[in-house]
This record gives sequence, C-alpha cells and structure tokens, in this order.
Amino acid sequence: MKKNKILNFIFHRSINKFSTFTIFAVLVVIAFFWLSFVDKSHSRKKYEITSPNVTNTDLLIDFLDVGKADCAVIHDKDIVIIIDGGLKNSELSVVEYIKENLIGNAKNRFVNLMVLTHPHADHYGQLVDVLENFAVNKFITSKSRVEMFDHKGYEKLLETLKAKNIKIEIPKPGQVFNIGRIKIEILGPTKEDEKNINNNSIVLKLSFKGKKFLFTGDAERNEEKDIINSGRDLSADVIKIGHHGSKTSSTLSFLKAVNPKYAVISAGNHYNKISIYPQKEVADRLNLLKIPYFVTKEVGTIRLAISEKGELKVPEVTEFRKAA
Repeated sequence: MKKNKILNFIFHRSINKFSTFTIFAVLVVIAFFWLSFVDKSHSRKKYEITSPNVTNTDLLIDFLDVGKADCAVIHDKDIVIIIDGGLKNSELSVVEYIKENLIGNAKNRFVNLMVLTHPHADHYGQLVDVLENFAVNKFITSKSRVEMFDHKGYEKLLETLKAKNIKIEIPKPGQVFNIGRIKIEILGPTKEDEKNINNNSIVLKLSFKGKKFLFTGDAERNEEKDIINSGRDLSADVIKIGHHGSKTSSTLSFLKAVNPKYAVISAGNHYNKISIYPQKEVADRLNLLKIPYFVTKEVGTIRLAISEKGELKVPEVTEFRKAA
C-alpha cells in the first residue's frame, strides 16, 4: 500500500512538472513569434519616410531612423553623400534604404562622398556594408586615437577601405570643396582631443541654393566652443543636433551662433536600452530659442529638401515639436 502511494506521488509530481514545462515551452514559442512579428512590423515602419512634397530636381536630405545613432543620406540627381552609418544592428539597413529610396548614382551603386564624423560604433556601424555594395569615390574622417580592441568594427572598416584602395582623407577646418551643385565646408574639429573622441567629430556645413545644413556628429561643448572661437560663419537653416540630443552638446551659445530655423535629433533605443534622448536640457534650450525640432524616434526617417529655387521644404507632422 505504501509502495502504491509512493508511485502515485511520483506519477502526479512528474505530470505536474511536465505540465509546467509544457506551459513554459508554449509561452516561449508564443513570445518568440510575437517578438518576430513586432520586429518585422517595426522594421517595415522604419522604411516609411516623413517627407514634404518633393520633385526630381530637389536636393534631398534624409536623416535615417537608426536608433541612438547617426546616418544622413544626401541625394541630388546623380550625387549621393552619406554622413555616418548608424549601428551595425540597426533595424534599418542603410544599404537597402539607399537602394529602395534613391535614384541616379544610388541606382548605379555609386556614392560620391562618405563621411565618418568620428570612430564610434553608432556612426561607423554599417559603413562596411555600404562599401561592399557601392563604389565610394571619396572618404573623409577625423583624426582620432582608437583602441582597436574595443572597435573591431572600425578595424574592419579600415581594412575594407585599404582593400578597395580608397584613400582616407582627414580634412582641415576651413577646407571647402564642391560635389556637383553641393558646397561642403569643414568647420571642425579645430584640434585633436586625446581624451574625448566625441570632440574630434567632423562638423561640416552643406550649402545648396542659399540654404545651409550643419552636421555636428557628436561634438560636445568643448568642440563647440573651439568652433565658435574660430570666428567662422556657423549660421545654418537646419542643424543636426550633436550627440543625439545629449545635454553635453548643443550649448546655448552654439545654438545662438547657428541660429537655425529647424533642428533634427537622431535619437532612439541603443542596444535594446530605452532611449532617454533628447535630454530635457537640450529640449529646454531649443524651446527657449523657439527652434522647432524633429526627433527620429518619434516620426521615423525624416526627409527635408531644397528646391532649385532655394526653397526649404519641411514635412508637416503632428509629432513635430513646435517651440513653446
């Protein structure tokens, strides 16, 4: 009798364990498929462009929704420029984006200029992919001391550039060059910061038909101060806010010197961590100066445009942050 009770106990205990395991396994499978669906749905949304009405003769400036990272693609007829390349594991594929959304050189798999503002993974992440899919004519970056142990992706980028015989050019502040109808002026860095790579970010101004865009990489207050002190004209119609809207960048003095009509903030989740960007201090500065701004994590990939007549075209969306 006692033996039967023991066997009965073991049997029911096994059944309970089996049931628990089965339920757990089913839940895991459901979670997997749910996450897969959400990821795919979100990925499709990433390819939607928040855009004004544009024509084939407009210069297009796209700020890609690549999370807490930077990637801008500029397109003018047969000219393609890419500034930074987002994270390697961003849901949006920069290569597919260029192939699907641009024409001219992009269709022919040719990029006129590739810019790496500074060697951080959220900026060089997908540049190797671009190099492997497009012929790149010119590559510029800043001078920075990098520990390759922490930046295997950057090491791969350098190896790829070498294999394709693409010269690495380090421009100097004040240098100006033209690509098609586009004028590019290098504003910074004015000197190398050995402690903070962010302050070695290439800061450049893009001009077209009288309109100007300022790209700042992750430049922080020290580089901003140096650029202001250089005495160069920083004014621009649109500014790409530095360091994803971090309070370490976009000081009041810098924003006043630029005096933009609009600002764009490339911000979102980073390695599955919830984004806290843009930080309140930056939003407060923009509101104080009455500078309306877009945030990629709120509206997705943002397209601005400049017409042949010099008209700045800005999309109208409900998520657009109008200054108070």
